[in-house]
Amino acid sequence: MDLDRLVRAQHGVCTTQQALVGGLSVEALRWKVASGRWQRLGRELYVAQTGPLDWLGRAHALVLRGGPGVALSLDSAAHLHGVRPDPPPVITLWVPRDRRMTRLPGSRVAQRSDVEVVVRRGLPVTSAARTALDLADVPGTDWRGAVATAARWVQRRKVTATELGRALDARPRHAHRRTLRLALGIVDAGAESLLEVGYVRDVERRHGLPSARLQVPGGPAAARLRRDAEYEDWKVVVELDGRLGHEGEHLAVDRRRDRDAAREGRLTLRAGWVDVDRAPCRLAVDVHETLRSRGWRGLGRACGPRCPLHHALVRAV
Repeated sequence: MDLDRLVRAQHGVCTTQQALVGGLSVEALRWKVASGRWQRLGRELYVAQTGPLDWLGRAHALVLRGGPGVALSLDSAAHLHGVRPDPPPVITLWVPRDRRMTRLPGSRVAQRSDVEVVVRRGLPVTSAARTALDLADVPGTDWRGAVATAARWVQRRKVTATELGRALDARPRHAHRRTLRLALGIVDAGAESLLEVGYVRDVERRHGLPSARLQVPGGPAAARLRRDAEYEDWKVVVELDGRLGHEGEHLAVDRRRDRDAAREGRLTLRAGWVDVDRAPCRLAVDVHETLRSRGWRGLGRACGPRCPLHHALVRAV
């Protein structure tokens, strides 16, 4: 065994057994620690370098401490899958239910069974589908956070809605199982954010409106610009914006998208969080009336006795 290569692959850490198999004697190992060339992390676990240990090194040390069958999970797994950009300060590890281990500083360990494991950057992590569902099931996460998490993983192409659905079949006790079941069909149709999911569910489907195409490439910059929802037959576009600060470069991109749509004879309606989450019926009226003015001959439906769409339906007949 090439010990130096192994240490590099393990991001600067190794075990006593690996050091001995790699050619070090017990005396040589003790000398490295005493001279400060190596640092002892814990029982039979070493930092085999002189510099500070980075996040990947800490993560690998925790995996070595845990032994076979463990997997980095939650935000740690999300970081290694490339969904979370920054490494989390606390590293989370799942170990088999029949195993107990002493955690390292800055880590959290939990026992789990039947964990699907994949390798990312040389480290065992929970699969993309399992990680997404785990993050959506963290205590304190509401249904909006759960759907947003699922949409983010699908949008980043780390997992498909179908794969999430299969993984959800094995999670009958997931806190948001029913909501995710409903939302995954919308995500699979192209929704890339919680706002889009809310639009399809609470504005379109609840009020009997036609189904828009989601995330449609549009305009000369089609490779970069996409329309959130488009009713192609009637040339109506609905753009959904969930950002609080909507200015600068983002505003310029939106204006260009609107101009591209107008040049092609399309009418653009814009809506935000307040419209979709707090006033979906009012937005449904606007979309309903706009589609009717552009040639749609169908009729929507009021979602309840106080839904303002009642008045639009009376006028339409």
